[in-house]
Amino acid sequence: MYYTGTQEQCIEYDGIVSQGEGYQGTTTNWANLRKHPTKKLWAIKKHPNYESSLPLIELTPDWYETEQL
Repeated sequence: MYYTGTQEQCIEYDGIVSQGEGYQGTTTNWANLRKHPTKKLWAIKKHPNYESSLPLIELTPDWYETEQL
């Protein structure tokens, strides 16, 4: 499951989880953000111990589409 929102909202969630888990050294953050290829949406993997008010989704195939050349 992933939380979705603006880039700033997803960065904020990552910061909360990263600080709460005490990540440091080689692991400095919880998860990498994923940008939707055609929409102004961002997603971040949900941590099992940290809730958010952001919408919770499963990533659908359109999140993985790439530009065809």
